[in-house]
Amino acid sequence: MIDAEELKNLLITNQVIPIRFANQRMLLDANGVLVWPKHQLLIFSDLHLEKGSFLSQFANPLPRFDSAETIKRMVMMCQQYQCSHIVCLGDSFHDSNALSRMQSEDLKQLNLLIESTDKWTWVLGNHDPDIPEIVKGERQNYLIIDNILLVHEPENLTEFDQIDAQIIGHFHPKSSHKLANRKVTGKSFVSADNLLLMPAFGKYTGGLDIKDEAFNRLFQLNNAQIYMTYNRKIYMM
Repeated sequence: MIDAEELKNLLITNQVIPIRFANQRMLLDANGVLVWPKHQLLIFSDLHLEKGSFLSQFANPLPRFDSAETIKRMVMMCQQYQCSHIVCLGDSFHDSNALSRMQSEDLKQLNLLIESTDKWTWVLGNHDPDIPEIVKGERQNYLIIDNILLVHEPENLTEFDQIDAQIIGHFHPKSSHKLANRKVTGKSFVSADNLLLMPAFGKYTGGLDIKDEAFNRLFQLNNAQIYMTYNRKIYMM
């Protein structure tokens, strides 16, 4: 795990905000990752690898470097926090044919990163319900750690025993706020009651405004705590 002095510097520069969620101490990083120090756990969500190559099939002019850039940023986060368990919270690959389009060097770098960790878990999502075995790491529909459900889309907790809260991806939340007398928009974490929503980490992943009606069934906006990421800093709104 990251040492105390390095963490202090991240806190001072507003790259990291500590939170309490479901009676657990966690860290939110402006790069869009969550760290759970107790379990040396680092969580990514919604990588959408090979989204660029998917869109290019439909005459979209996006350059096809998103996977390489996303993996590069993942390496940076893994090196920074030195966690023993990495979890990717669903929609890690943009579609079922993503790996057939992925550059061999990108796949190699991804597998090297996975092999460098003690444990790597792919939580399956709606975009990637089945990840081919050419990609290393274990696959799970969800994880349960300290009565917290880690899953791609929110579940009905009455179907689980002794679950207090859940951490989810899927929605790509973003929010807009005024900083230094101008309005800015950034990918965001959202904490509301027993739910913590992760921002999307992938290079080509956009966001859904937290005021969108899609969030209405999940939480009341006035009861939610928003953590907006912007320019490598994170802000509690």
